[in-house]
Amino acid sequence: MSCSNQKSIAEFENILGKENSETLTYLVQDFENDFLKSQLPNLETDKAYEQFLKELINGNGRVWKDISQESRQLFANSTLKYEIYSVPDSVWIEKDKNKLTLSNSDIPMIKTKRKYLLPNGTFDYSISESSFRYQEPVSEDSIIKQHMNFVDINYVGSYIRALNSILNKSQFLKKYLDIRDAAGIVSPVIIANRMLESKVNFNDYFIRRLIVTEIAY
Repeated sequence: MSCSNQKSIAEFENILGKENSETLTYLVQDFENDFLKSQLPNLETDKAYEQFLKELINGNGRVWKDISQESRQLFANSTLKYEIYSVPDSVWIEKDKNKLTLSNSDIPMIKTKRKYLLPNGTFDYSISESSFRYQEPVSEDSIIKQHMNFVDINYVGSYIRALNSILNKSQFLKKYLDIRDAAGIVSPVIIANRMLESKVNFNDYFIRRLIVTEIAY
């Protein structure tokens, strides 16, 4: 590992924080040693990452539920999750057009109160809304439950600040963050396509972490 890359890693981990860095490293190692080795046992780790992305693009991706449930639970309960994402705190459907909304439409609005972590370690909240139409047998409860799983980006979290600290070290990362800033959450298939088209180095510390955070979890 070059001295320059070691400095970039140290800077990234310093911004992300010791506990979050350790959590992320554990998730990467578990993904490699538990998931990739069991699914693609005959491939070296870097080739297994590449094959995983190829299968994802072709619609033949490995069953993600096979990723360790312990690791999923670890991530779900971690501070790292809130550094990466703005997470739904509550979701409800607003039908009364006389109540304050961002739209004057009579179409029902689904409103989401999101929780995100600030740099000072406290949580803040934001509210977003969007119109929707649905037909039976889809229930409002099922729509609310579905939207409770829709995360957004924490634009002030330590994760994105850590990634921005190494922008000049990676052309792929710069292009990817430009797309992320413009479009929000990026489809895993788009990420996989861009990585393969860019011929990224699958031995790279940052590429592996992007795959784990942006695709696996």
